[in-house]
This record gives sequence, structure tokens and C-alpha cells, in this order.
Amino acid sequence: MSSSDRLHDLGWRPFFQSQVDADSGLRPARVMHAHRGRVEVRHETGTDEIAVTGKAAGFGMTVGDWVLLDPGQPVVRQRLERQTLFQRRAAGTSGELQLIAANVDTLFLVTSANRDFIRARLERYLAIATEAGAFPVVVVTKADLAEDVDDYVRAAGELAPGLLVEALDARDAAQVAVLRPWCETGQTVALLGSSGVGKSTLVNTLTGEH
Repeated sequence: MSSSDRLHDLGWRPFFQSQVDADSGLRPARVMHAHRGRVEVRHETGTDEIAVTGKAAGFGMTVGDWVLLDPGQPVVRQRLERQTLFQRRAAGTSGELQLIAANVDTLFLVTSANRDFIRARLERYLAIATEAGAFPVVVVTKADLAEDVDDYVRAAGELAPGLLVEALDARDAAQVAVLRPWCETGQTVALLGSSGVGKSTLVNTLTGEH
């Protein structure tokens, strides 16, 4: 597998390539974890954990960001422009923006076919996806337990014209397969939903592991 193929697997695409000076010698990497004062990145040859100091501290890196590394040492030299960005106001009175994740292609808005299904909550989720620039897909879990799951699908679909809604049993691999078109190699997906709706179960079924 070539280095370009490995980068593609991580979500690299022409949008990011166009921001790179081919003569700079800098190496693309994706932020997998962001901690206070350091980031863990993955690139075509493996992973590095890098201290975020000096100029890099001002880049405001978050999970999903693409950065350019110094070829001779593990130092972040540049953060690339983002395609999408999830952020929120931090708690307290400062109103400072807190970065959540960047460059997410698809956001699964996860609810369940029971009392957790709240239209106003889904509307907020949809607004979050729209503001971030990610493609929203509503996933209604626990469809196997509902007397009439079509009612939930219909209610979710009324939130926006053309909104995609999938109802399924998150434990059933055959049913969860309907989500795989958004989970192909090189795609980045995030899940948003309240506790208990089956997000972890859904991820386990999609990945085939816990």
C-alpha cells in the first residue's frame, strides 16, 4: 500500500492536498486524540504523540484535524483549513468556544423508538450538524421493540425535506449494514445521541468488535 493510499484511509482528500506546498517537505498527519498540551497523530508510517508548544499551541487543534509535521522531528508546523467543525460554548461566563471535532463527513443523529424520541432534541441535533457542515442521518434504534416504528420514522423525516432516516435494531448486523455507505474507507463518521439509545452497540456492530 502506498503512502497516498494510507492517507486516503485516514480521510485525506484533494481539499487538504490543495493546501500543501509540494516543495515544503512537510508530512500530513491526522489528529486522533487531543489532550492538554499534546496530541496523538496518525500518518502514513504510524503514530506519534507530540507536545503542543510554541506556535503550535495557537493552532487550536482538535480530534479530526489535519496537520503538517516537520519531517525531521515530531513538531506540528501547520494546521490545515477544516471542511467541517463541531464546537460549543464552554461552561461558565467566558463564552469561550470549545472545539469538539473537525472534518467529520457524516453525523448519525441517534435516537430510539421509545420515550427517548423527542422531536425538539432531534431538531437541536440537526441544527448542530447543519452548523458544522456535516451530512446528517437520523438513526432510530430499538426498532424491534416498537409497536409501529413507522410513526417514529415519519416524525423524524418531517424535520427537514429530504432528511434520511433509518430504523434498525443496533444489535443486528444485517440491519446495521444499511449505514455502511457512510462508513466506507476514508469516511469520517460521528454519533450524537443521549445516553441509552444504543450508540455503543451501534459502533460495536459496525466495527465487529467492542
